[in-house]
Amino acid sequence: MASKKNLSLEHWISYRFGLVASRTGAVMSSRYVAPHDLTMPAWRSLAVIARFGPLSAGELGQRTSSDPFRVVRAIDLLVKRGFITRNPDPSDRRRARLELTSTGRSVYEEIVQGAIANEKFIRAGLTAQEIKLLESMLDRIDAQVQALSAGLSEPAEGDDL
Repeated sequence: MASKKNLSLEHWISYRFGLVASRTGAVMSSRYVAPHDLTMPAWRSLAVIARFGPLSAGELGQRTSSDPFRVVRAIDLLVKRGFITRNPDPSDRRRARLELTSTGRSVYEEIVQGAIANEKFIRAGLTAQEIKLLESMLDRIDAQVQALSAGLSEPAEGDDL
């Protein structure tokens, strides 16, 4: 394995994830999201509300790993476009419940069909065994990142990359 001193940027896991995510997002945005005049954070929020709603803004932020500013902007856009409702939570009037409208559900269903097509195309380049291995590796990498984020462990100085 290459040492930290000579590891090229294109071999950094985080850099590669960023590139793949950016490219995938660009395809999704241009083909499916942009025609509905949505931002990617708004699309992600719509998808999360469709899957897990009703949610509070805080719960939405946790599930999308977005900062509060982006969450608020996404919510405002989705409410303005008539894709979600924001109503007081009957169990806690200080919170709002975010739920899809019928228009929001229709837009979600249309966009998700494109997302499914993209996913099938991407997976078609891998064998079933490779997909299983990739999913396992992603789970392990995500756990490592979460541990690092939570301060449970720190990268050691001088560790080889």
